Amino acid sequence: MRLQRLLSRKVSVEAMLEFGMWLAIPYILIGIGWSFMHADYVGQLESALILRLPAGANLVAFGFTIALWPLLLIAPTAC
Repeated sequence: MRLQRLLSRKVSVEAMLEFGMWLAIPYILIGIGWSFMHADYVGQLESALILRLPAGANLVAFGFTIALWPLLLIAPTAC
């Protein structure tokens, strides 16, 4: 009953986007902290990307480790 009442509320698209952005802030902050603590993963990914993307391999590797930090917790050798 409570779940049905909660799900029947009307929510605007703007409110959903704002909620998603508020949830993204801790995710990104944890990813930045994890990337700084595990710089060796960033270096490994950068060395793999340097041939394909010589101009921005370091930034792309840093972005990937920020975005994929939960995957790197589970399977560190996957990336």
